[in-house]
Amino acid sequence: MTRNASALRQLLGVALAVALLGGSPRAVSAQPVDRIRDHIYATFLLNTEKAWAVGSFGSIYHSADGGRQWERQDSGYIDPLYGVSFVSEQEGWISGKSGLILHTTDGGNTWQRQTTGTTHHLFNLAFVDAQRGIAVGDYGIVLQTTDGGQSWTDRSLGEDVFLYGVSMHPSGKVWVAGEMGVILVSEDGGTTWTRRETGAESSLLGVGFVDENTVCAVGMDGTIVQSSDSGQTWQRYESPVQTALYNLALNGQTGWAVGDEGVILHSTDGGQNWKLFEAPEELALYWMMGLSLSPSDSKGIIAGSNGLVLHIDGKSIDYGRRFTR
Repeated sequence: MTRNASALRQLLGVALAVALLGGSPRAVSAQPVDRIRDHIYATFLLNTEKAWAVGSFGSIYHSADGGRQWERQDSGYIDPLYGVSFVSEQEGWISGKSGLILHTTDGGNTWQRQTTGTTHHLFNLAFVDAQRGIAVGDYGIVLQTTDGGQSWTDRSLGEDVFLYGVSMHPSGKVWVAGEMGVILVSEDGGTTWTRRETGAESSLLGVGFVDENTVCAVGMDGTIVQSSDSGQTWQRYESPVQTALYNLALNGQTGWAVGDEGVILHSTDGGQNWKLFEAPEELALYWMMGLSLSPSDSKGIIAGSNGLVLHIDGKSIDYGRRFTR
């Protein structure tokens, strides 16, 4: 195992331990909050208005105004939640610790646990419609559903590698990013998988696509790799940072990547070139994992440690009242 893979596993272990030491009491459903204080691990922006964020202590937050105001929804759990995906304003899924997957059909007012058949931590999941979804996590776990999570099938390759990012195209192509530069590619919605070499030694943590052929992944040590043939071959691109990049999001030619120490990168050519985005110095005290772009416009949400929430508006970022420029 490489040095950065081992360090990342230790970091995740600390996060899990902190979450198990205690936390907020069980939240009242749809309780408005003045600001988020939990660590946020993932966000999902369905459209310009509807958004969700999940994180430490089983926290789920919902916004009806693009992330300006939030209300807390009751998950029924105090374990960390790592991934979130919605296919409509009513239906969505959340993944978390120890094989947890939650499902809602009423916009998050209530959540039901689905049977996954695993106790592995599920660090991410993605759905393209109400039936097809993929969840990934530690020790190479890959789960597939074709019935909205009523049943989940283990499609793992049996490798001891942590898998952190997953992106699913409506065509059925799926890409998974993991430790030691691992990329897994599926052409059939996640039923069968092929491991592809990226040339990267560092762990890859986030993956996204411009279209069904153009795919980009980011990770530790500022690593950025891209494929123009659906993930069959990969090219490494020069990164403006050596800081860990935890996630990325692409919408057409516009791309954003976020990471440790307040790092935000921006691309205007589909992820081929990235520039370090100028940000307030105080942002270096935060890490960012949650990143989601609206599919219909240039809006987006960035979220991270201690309830940090920033708003993408075109080529600019609204830092809110927490920071001064």
